[in-house]
Amino acid sequence: MKRVLGFLLAIFLLTPTTYSSLAQESAQVEPGQTFTAKVVEVTDGDTYDVRRSAGGEVTIRLHGVDAPESSQPYGRAATRAARRYVGGERVRVQVEDIGRYGRAVASVEVGGENLGHMLVRDGLGWHYEQYAPNATELQRLQRQARNGNRGLWSRHNPTPPWEWRDRTSGPGETSVQDRDCSDFSTQPEAQRFFEQNQPGDPHNLDGDGDGEACESLPGGGTTLSTTSNASAATSALTDLAGRDSREDVEVGGQVCWHE
Repeated sequence: MKRVLGFLLAIFLLTPTTYSSLAQESAQVEPGQTFTAKVVEVTDGDTYDVRRSAGGEVTIRLHGVDAPESSQPYGRAATRAARRYVGGERVRVQVEDIGRYGRAVASVEVGGENLGHMLVRDGLGWHYEQYAPNATELQRLQRQARNGNRGLWSRHNPTPPWEWRDRTSGPGETSVQDRDCSDFSTQPEAQRFFEQNQPGDPHNLDGDGDGEACESLPGGGTTLSTTSNASAATSALTDLAGRDSREDVEVGGQVCWHE
């Protein structure tokens, strides 16, 4: 009995420690700030998680660029290209603004080139004119990509991602703006929104249908496993208390004699 209780106690003690070690500290940034960082996650073509050289993680939304959504033509191609360009690389980040979801809206340079310019040049991103009306270089690069039928411009009359998001909102979404995974900083944040808007998945946050939204975001997978381990341990303790003293108990795949 003591061995079994000791094993279960270890689950409670180790799980919070493991979870806290996986959690990443978020860094606070301000408009006008410039820093170097390493790209640790590419969520999609225009959203990235970076770890600053000075410490702390920051979620970046590219300034002046809107990449196709994952469900759009060339959406996944934009994500793959972004991973080739900056995945695991050191970049220079210039913060332009702080977005409505707390993300840093920023220009990103890698190898001396502007990442947003690279995506628009290759036909894998749109000039987001609403938020960068004076970005003449983005205007020029988009015009060249369109004239050259590059990427998304090879399709007849491609739909801008901001219009796509409006069109694909689920039923009854007039009071809730359509969201995608790039609108959230962490997986638990996305999970809460996902659960609040059930039944169904009107925002397409759960791509593989396993009940977990935006698993690629920081914190993905750890919250569920932590809760599951704690619940399993609690259930086992309750079960032990109610069993006959001569009954054997299976814990962690091993049979322990309950004395």
